[in-house]
Amino acid sequence: MTSDEHKNIVSHQSDAWNKIVSDSADLLQLAHRKSWNELLELHAKRDQELKDFFAQELAQDLVKTVQADLEKIRQTDQQIVQLVKKNQDELSAEAQQLNQMKKRISDYISAEKSKL
Repeated sequence: MTSDEHKNIVSHQSDAWNKIVSDSADLLQLAHRKSWNELLELHAKRDQELKDFFAQELAQDLVKTVQADLEKIRQTDQQIVQLVKKNQDELSAEAQQLNQMKKRISDYISAEKSKL
């Protein structure tokens, strides 16, 4: 392999990796904004990018960078999971409140009907 070919491979892999890192940061921002549909779409895209990236031999020049970034991505993904769980809990609490309100309205309507 020539020096130019090696540089081209490293450049291509570096660009692909930077896109993965950028998408990971974007996923966290989408989770903070509760943009769940966009998050799911970008997550699927990033997963494919990761599969494609690791399907080829990694240039030695990038190994340390990728190793360090993988830990950051793992931590970011954990934050996203926590935000998803928090949102699920909030939705569950909201659903409970709506069910209680529905029951109170139903009880009120039944009481009004019995007065007639």
